[in-house]
Amino acid sequence: MRKLTLLFAMTALAVSVFQSASIAGPGSPQGARATVKISNFKFEPKSLTVNAGTTVEWVNESGRHTVEADDGKSFKSDVIQAGGKFEFKFDKPGTYAYYCGIHGDKGGKDMAGKIIVKAAKK
Repeated sequence: MRKLTLLFAMTALAVSVFQSASIAGPGSPQGARATVKISNFKFEPKSLTVNAGTTVEWVNESGRHTVEADDGKSFKSDVIQAGGKFEFKFDKPGTYAYYCGIHGDKGGKDMAGKIIVKAAKK
């Protein structure tokens, strides 16, 4: 009986983990999230592809940084201190280049990245 209870518990845990992973994975519905790490004067990953409706969170691990869209209007954070975060929800498909306004520059040469937003699957 004890083995059967353990088997059910492990199965329930596996199903729970699988469902959580599938919600945030590619092709995910509205409400999905993705993370970009700010570390060692770079954005990781440098390029991220998400579906429309995804909220991207930039997590700063050290120093002072900003996250600013190259177009100057899509999104712009205040200064993000070490341990701080900034998030933006991407509703429209397109490619959004961005950079750190303190250490980078427009055009992707230094401390820059891009978010590629695909149309949400229906």
